[in-house]
Amino acid sequence: GGFVNEMRVSLLGYFFRKALGNIWTNPFLSLVTLSTIAISMLILGLFVLIYMNVQQFVNHLGDDLQITAYLNEDYSPDKAEVLRSKIADWTEIEEITYMSKDQALAHFRTQLKEYAGILEGLKENPLPASFEVKLKPQFGRSGKIEELSARLERLPGVAEVQYGKKWVAKLRVFVDVIKLVGITVGGLLLFATTFVVSNTIKLTVYSRQEELEIMRLVGATDFFVKAPFLIEGLLHGLGGALLAAGGLSLLMLFLLSNLDLPLRLAVLPGSLPPIQLIGGFLGLGLALGVLGSTVSLRRLLRS
Repeated sequence: GGFVNEMRVSLLGYFFRKALGNIWTNPFLSLVTLSTIAISMLILGLFVLIYMNVQQFVNHLGDDLQITAYLNEDYSPDKAEVLRSKIADWTEIEEITYMSKDQALAHFRTQLKEYAGILEGLKENPLPASFEVKLKPQFGRSGKIEELSARLERLPGVAEVQYGKKWVAKLRVFVDVIKLVGITVGGLLLFATTFVVSNTIKLTVYSRQEELEIMRLVGATDFFVKAPFLIEGLLHGLGGALLAAGGLSLLMLFLLSNLDLPLRLAVLPGSLPPIQLIGGFLGLGLALGVLGSTVSLRRLLRS
């Protein structure tokens, strides 16, 4: 058992030395491959970060989202209290507050601040009474706001319901666009990266074609021949992923320390990429390296 383990370690060491030798022999090709993987994953990582940031911002908006239901002019405070109690029992509602016409006018005065004097000439209060409705966070995030607004609007005594419908709809469309663009660009980048890794390995194989033919003639298995190239692909993928993670970290540190980004606080709670994203980088880099090598070797070393 010990001898077999030593042989395996020795063989693995041989494969790694061969892979590193291939990289050292073709430094320009290796640099191009590393750069392509790193740049592709950096761009992909930026899309993922932007999507995560905007999604987090939308969730934060959902937590604070409030609906205002304006009541009919002739709806009495007693009726409004009965209706308020009824709405308060709905599953989605966290809090509902009645605001009378007088309270609405007083609130409007405080918002106008130094311009409140323009209201002095009013003969009657033009503002309606209303309910300020706050949703539970899970319902604000799940997009049930439209359905709930429609239910409120159908209630007797409710004249109009507002919650910034157009703004919320535009934000949702923006999130969907980022997701679609990210998936499309990401797919194209991953395809291009696989192509570059594959061609790098292919050129390495071509440059050592005679040596590989001799190895096969003397009885070397396909695995023995292919293993150094697979490890070479793995090293390229891992190196590119580490470069991308480092580049993204530096970029985030620069943005956080030098730019006043509107979504910065909502989007990036820390100054480094999330650990899940770095883990994803490493996994994706290794997968790209193996895939590129496998594609190339399947064509050139038919087994």
